Amino acid sequence: MRVTADVTPTSAQQFHAWSRRAVPAAERIADGVWAVPVPVSRIPIRFTYAYLIRSNGQAVLIDPGASSPEGDAALARGLDAIGMPVRSLTGIVITHYHFDHWEAADALAQQSGAWVAIGASEQNWIDRLTDDVLSLKAAIERFREFGVPAERAAEFAAVEDYRYTRDHLRPGLLLSHLDVLPVEGESLRVLSTPGHSPGHVCIHDERRDLLFSGDHVLPGITPHIALNPFGEPDPLDQYLQSLLVVEQIGDVEVLPAHEYRFRGLRARTQSLRDDVALRACEVSNVLERSPRSTVWEVARDLTWSRPWTQFGVEAQRMAVVETAAYIATLATGSA
Repeated sequence: MRVTADVTPTSAQQFHAWSRRAVPAAERIADGVWAVPVPVSRIPIRFTYAYLIRSNGQAVLIDPGASSPEGDAALARGLDAIGMPVRSLTGIVITHYHFDHWEAADALAQQSGAWVAIGASEQNWIDRLTDDVLSLKAAIERFREFGVPAERAAEFAAVEDYRYTRDHLRPGLLLSHLDVLPVEGESLRVLSTPGHSPGHVCIHDERRDLLFSGDHVLPGITPHIALNPFGEPDPLDQYLQSLLVVEQIGDVEVLPAHEYRFRGLRARTQSLRDDVALRACEVSNVLERSPRSTVWEVARDLTWSRPWTQFGVEAQRMAVVETAAYIATLATGSA
C-alpha cells in the first residue's frame, strides 16, 4: 500500500497495520490522548478509532465505535491498559450517527454515567425522522424513485440504517459550531462539518494542535456522501464548504476515525475537492450520454473500486445514494 502524495503518516504502527489489513494496537498519541481501535465486522473498514482524552480527573471518549462482543472486549481491554476502566468515563462525544461511531455509546453511558454529546444539527435531523419516512415501505418507494428494480429496492430498504438512530439514548449535550467541550483544563473546540452526515462534527484540540476528524477527512479514502431523507438537498456542497472550515485551523495533526493519523491537512482537503470534481465530471458525462438515465442506471455506469456486479447489497445501496448526491449537486450547479 502506497502513501498518498498529499499526506504524511504520523504513526508507523497505524500505517503498517492498515497496509496489512490488520487492526493496530492501542497507542498513546500525546500527553493525555490515546487511540483505541474498535473492530467492526459489518463493513469492510475493519475498525474505528475511539480516542480517549484524560484531563484533571476527567475522561472523554470520542467515537466509542460499534457494539459487538469483539468490539466491546477490545475497547474494554484498551481502556484498562491505559488505566481508565469504562466506569471512569465522564463524557462521550459522537462525531456522527453512523453505527460504527455511535453504537457502543449507550452501554458505556449506562455503565459510567458519562454525559453523551452529538452535533445539534445531527440530532435535529434525527428528530425529523418520522415513522412514515422510516418504514420499509417508504424506503422501498425512495429507492424505486431512483430507478432501482423492485426486488433490489426491497433489499436496499432492509439494510438502510436510518431507523436505528432513534433506538439510541438521546444525547444530553447538543454541540454547535465553536462550542467548547466541558472538560476542565482543555480547549476542545467543536467544528460543525456537515456533509458525510447532516450534522457531522470534528473536534479541534487547541492545546495539543490535534484534529479529531471523524469521517470528514481521511488520509486515503474519499468519505461517502449520501442524499439523506430530511437532510439538506445538496449534501455534497455542504461537504465541500465544510472542508474550508477545517482548513482554517492550520497544519495540525489529523486523527481520523479510520486508516491512520497524518499531517498534510490542507493538501489533503484540496485532494478531496479534486476527487469530488472528477467524480462530478464522470456523473455529468454519463448524464450527457443518456439524459433520461435513472440514478440506478447512472450508478451502474460509473467507475467503482471493483466491478458493479461484484458489489453486494449494502455496497450497491451506498453507491446509489452517493450517486443521487452527485446528481443533486449537478442540478444546483454547485459542483
